[in-house]
Amino acid sequence: MGLTGTAAARSAHVAGAKIVDAQGHELKVRGVTWGGGRFVGTDPTVLLAAPDVATASKDFKRIQQMGGNLVRIDVSSAANDDAHRLAFQKLQRLAKAHGLQILFANVPLSAEDQTVWLQTLVSWFPRKGNVWYLPETDPACGAYTAGAACGDTEAWIWSQSNDIRILRAAGVKTPIMVNLPDASQSVSLNWATALSDRNVVFGVHPTSAGKVKFTEQSGHGLTVSLKEATAKVPVVFDDIARVQTTVGLERNGTENATRWTRSTTTTTDSLRWSQGLLDWVTGWTVIDGGDGAIVNGFATDTRDQLAKGRKQFTTWGRTAAAGYFAITYRAQAGRDPGTDFPGGFEYGDKGPGVRSLQEGLAQHGFLGRNNVNGSFDAATWQGVVAFQGYNRVERNGVAGAETIAMVMRAEAPVPRHTDRGHHIEVDISRQIVLLVNADGSIARVIHTSTGATGNTPDGEFSIIRKERMSWVRKFQIFLPYASYFFEGFALHEYPDVPADPASHGCVRLAPSNAPVVWEFADMGTPVILYHSS
Repeated sequence: MGLTGTAAARSAHVAGAKIVDAQGHELKVRGVTWGGGRFVGTDPTVLLAAPDVATASKDFKRIQQMGGNLVRIDVSSAANDDAHRLAFQKLQRLAKAHGLQILFANVPLSAEDQTVWLQTLVSWFPRKGNVWYLPETDPACGAYTAGAACGDTEAWIWSQSNDIRILRAAGVKTPIMVNLPDASQSVSLNWATALSDRNVVFGVHPTSAGKVKFTEQSGHGLTVSLKEATAKVPVVFDDIARVQTTVGLERNGTENATRWTRSTTTTTDSLRWSQGLLDWVTGWTVIDGGDGAIVNGFATDTRDQLAKGRKQFTTWGRTAAAGYFAITYRAQAGRDPGTDFPGGFEYGDKGPGVRSLQEGLAQHGFLGRNNVNGSFDAATWQGVVAFQGYNRVERNGVAGAETIAMVMRAEAPVPRHTDRGHHIEVDISRQIVLLVNADGSIARVIHTSTGATGNTPDGEFSIIRKERMSWVRKFQIFLPYASYFFEGFALHEYPDVPADPASHGCVRLAPSNAPVVWEFADMGTPVILYHSS
């Protein structure tokens, strides 16, 4: 498959709670921060070095090939000169040529009014339909109060409204991104609609706060806090990075001689946190109505770097490319962005992406740990179908965008009965067998194929006979690993276990799963069969 680019950049806008392009199609942000802090500087009184945009053309092409549709460029008033104007205009043209939106994110270097600089920046891009603006990265919001979303909500609303008014008065018609307060960690958006402008996208990026692993609890907290917001306004994660940097402004001196200094605090998190958050954001974007994310980054000199050279991706780059970009692109475009970044996996595929899928399936018992090998084999196909059956989506054995996003977001499966001790459940509707431990937890969820005519019995039974190799005279066939639970009905191995009911009434099990059920099913083990709603 050849590399497929995104659609040509158009003037986008906000429509209700979604971002749409000029044709009214929903636009999910798949962004990359490019250039790091090269256009920002640390002191407003010190001139920046000459702008370096030499790698932008190949970098933007690579971002396009990944399935990206937006490039974020951090800028500041220190870049207010002709050399940077020409460089920024070149970046805008390159972005347009590669079908990318470009977001100029202003990093205030002091507490001084940003009006003049924002007006100047906008004047460099008159009527450019692919240019978005973020007027103030990580705005302050008064004194922080524990348990409060913002120390001074009114101050935040006033400052952001003022920035928006300046940009609109200067002719900006494209979306304006607004970072939430407290270094964008506040994800409570109940008050976000206080801004009168409706062509606004809200950006959040909670840091790891020293945590090594992004946990299920972390994801649940974000899901709850953003659920109401995403129904009202577009919300984008801006940005996701391995290295978190918080910028602070401090006032020094006396009343007559005041100087503001800019300080940065950098927290280096682990890849496990960043990957966990990225996985959550992928599912949130594909499944739960989230509006996308911006990932750090290209052409940086930190561990946020996605790529080194023209072909080589870092571990973080592979995580982002084969995960968020590929999956969200495929979910929206219906196809893979390219051979390097598959947005889904099917039988015969191999590689780290398949291993990651297998690990996700094995984590919750849809695949045996011994089957995690990086190869999409028959056992993996069975695991994918079991997962799809449990989650009531099409059972086709292909791990497409939605399935992968669901695996990323998956929680531990639960049986219908948690108080029956050690037992087996057969959910005929979902075509799955659940091996339930004595404490009610799930040991395995296994795909099955039951009676083609619907004759697999409902009810509560128990294992009455076990035969390692059972001869069935009626059909003149041996059935390995047969555990009988009612008359001639058994759980047993069979070479063909398709995605639909196909047996004579028994509960078919694939060769990779039959021994697992055989070992779990003791004589007398309860077997409960039912049709779930």
